[in-house]
Amino acid sequence: MGSLVSTWKEQRVVRNLMWVLSKLQLRVEKLPRWGERIAIETWGKRIERFYALRDFVVSTPDGERLASATSAWMILDRDTYRPQRLETLMKDFPWRPDSSVVETSLRKVDEPGSDVSSCGYRVCFSDIDVNAHVTAARYLQWMLDSYPVTALTGKELKAAEISFLAEAVLGDEVIASLESRPGHDLCRMRRAGDDQELCRARIEWRESARQSALEA
Repeated sequence: MGSLVSTWKEQRVVRNLMWVLSKLQLRVEKLPRWGERIAIETWGKRIERFYALRDFVVSTPDGERLASATSAWMILDRDTYRPQRLETLMKDFPWRPDSSVVETSLRKVDEPGSDVSSCGYRVCFSDIDVNAHVTAARYLQWMLDSYPVTALTGKELKAAEISFLAEAVLGDEVIASLESRPGHDLCRMRRAGDDQELCRARIEWRESARQSALEA
């Protein structure tokens, strides 16, 4: 695996390439307790068109699954943003096509309607990654922080599905818009300056197990 990583780093420098995340699907079965040790396993699943699919599992040392996820990645040219063919670039990668914890969907998340609430954020240095773009984790954090505290009380995240459509950079102002639908919410992030849509998400909640235990 080390030699494959080294080879990819060399290709990235020589060929001026970068990885970008296109889609993320997350399922949370149970939140870990404070101080609890966890194990994270990840592997490349397969290539589908221009996308490299990667799965993740978070579990306790006893093997109890806490969360699972699948993601779709693309390799782009840094200058042209053109997607690259993966079959040649990653022909020797140890794919595990029979190991799938969440079936990957490349379909975009539905677009929210017009009846939404919104909240704004300014992109700071700690929000960006090695490519100088806002990280996927920060988008999700902003979406969750956009909810009123009263809407989150007694709830915990059950699932999130995010489609990444464009990038935000240092200094951009971004706006999160929320729309509640039966059984789930839809959220969209857009750049204030030109109204460019950056990402959209489908979010599901459930009653907090800890809150239920306290009430019992």
